[in-house]
Amino acid sequence: MWKKLSIGKKLFFAMMTIVIVVIAFVAFLLTLSMRSGFENYVLQAEFDRFGPVIDKLVERHDAANPAWPDLKDNRRAFNRLVRSEAPRNDPPARPRPKALNENSQNNTGKRRPPADPLQLNSRLALLNPQGDLVVGATFNPAHASQRRIMGVDSNGNAQLIGYLALAKPTRIAGNPSNLFLLDQIKFLILTLFVALLLSAGAAYWLSRQFTRPVDRLVSGTKRLALGEYDLRLEKASEDEFGNLVEQFNLLAEQLAAQEVSERRWMSDTSHELQTPLAVLRAEIEALQDGVRNADQKTLATLHLSVTRLSALVKDISQLSHAREGYLVQDWEKTDLSSLALESANKVRGMIEEKGLTLETDFANDLVADCDTMRIGQLIDNVLTNAMRYTAAPGVIKLSTVKNDDHGVIIVEDSNSPPPQEAMDKLFDRFYRADQSRTRSGNKVGGSGLGLSICQLIAKSHHGNLKAEYSPLGGMAMVFQIPLIRKDEKLHNKQ
Repeated sequence: MWKKLSIGKKLFFAMMTIVIVVIAFVAFLLTLSMRSGFENYVLQAEFDRFGPVIDKLVERHDAANPAWPDLKDNRRAFNRLVRSEAPRNDPPARPRPKALNENSQNNTGKRRPPADPLQLNSRLALLNPQGDLVVGATFNPAHASQRRIMGVDSNGNAQLIGYLALAKPTRIAGNPSNLFLLDQIKFLILTLFVALLLSAGAAYWLSRQFTRPVDRLVSGTKRLALGEYDLRLEKASEDEFGNLVEQFNLLAEQLAAQEVSERRWMSDTSHELQTPLAVLRAEIEALQDGVRNADQKTLATLHLSVTRLSALVKDISQLSHAREGYLVQDWEKTDLSSLALESANKVRGMIEEKGLTLETDFANDLVADCDTMRIGQLIDNVLTNAMRYTAAPGVIKLSTVKNDDHGVIIVEDSNSPPPQEAMDKLFDRFYRADQSRTRSGNKVGGSGLGLSICQLIAKSHHGNLKAEYSPLGGMAMVFQIPLIRKDEKLHNKQ
């Protein structure tokens, strides 16, 4: 049952349960305190009536024969003394019929003993200086109050001659003090009931304050799941719910951007695939129609289209693996300078054939935790990209440096760099800077995904890849990677 309730009802019932328990506990303590305090007050007020009784006891005390031997265990004599000295304060008696008053005498013609509405026979006691009972009622001393009775010895010095003890009153029907206490308890119960109603209203209001933004978020999430990525919720507060609304709006923005990116990705992919497929189709149809012969030139064109198509499919596959988190898997200690030297040796021949010069400058002992194959792929792609867009005679420089706890791999060229607006788009998928970078008019390029894959490789290693202007006059691709894996740092700290 509890699991099926909404969070608002759970919050309301939880707060009301706490309030009821607290109110009940406070009411219990207040009732006990009020009863105990009022009983002590009444007890002290009653004790003030027995001043003449104490004076009479002092007067009747004999220093030579202390502890009132004439009153010892003589309840009647003690009661007569009390009634004769203490003023009566009995509750008003109801009028009784005359016949009933006449019948109040017993068969011997004597009247019944006078009534004891204040229960003094069971509440009042006379004690000796040691606290032993002389005459009167027997009761628990913890439930009674005592007044010291001071007299004088044979030398005229003050001395303690006994105690007059009065126990707390039990419930006495019609006693004004009990009626007053009952009225106060009724007023307390009424006050607590009003407090309970106010607490219920406050609990309901507070639960609504908590659940209203949650309801808005739930409704917004449902609409977001249906594809309303332009939805934005209004931030109504600066608390945690306000922060949650901000994160919701940020998620909606990211989903909207992701949708636009996915659509552009599908459109660009479709467009890139159409070109080699159209070439293949045209060439094959020309062969089928006999327009062209299967000579070396035609086969070379078909082979180039298939190669381009294969490279494009491979790059798309790598991007897909990167999105699924499978791009970087094999981590190991690798010397970045040695890895850069291997990449330089692989392309040195092609660079020199193009009339370019390859310069290298490697730092020593630059060991990093990385996926060796992927970092080698990144360096190869950046070097190939620089070679493709650098016109002869030109210079390409590959260098490695150490920057604190990071390793840095830099590929520079001497060709004229693209404008700043093009620099900002170099890592976009299917973006090519051929027109802004190529002087020779060479339009042969890659799939347009190379730098995008390099950027994903860099991010997968908790590093970054950025394009800058080079002192050589061209562009510099700067790849920075931590020498120690981020998760390994956390493990070492633990």
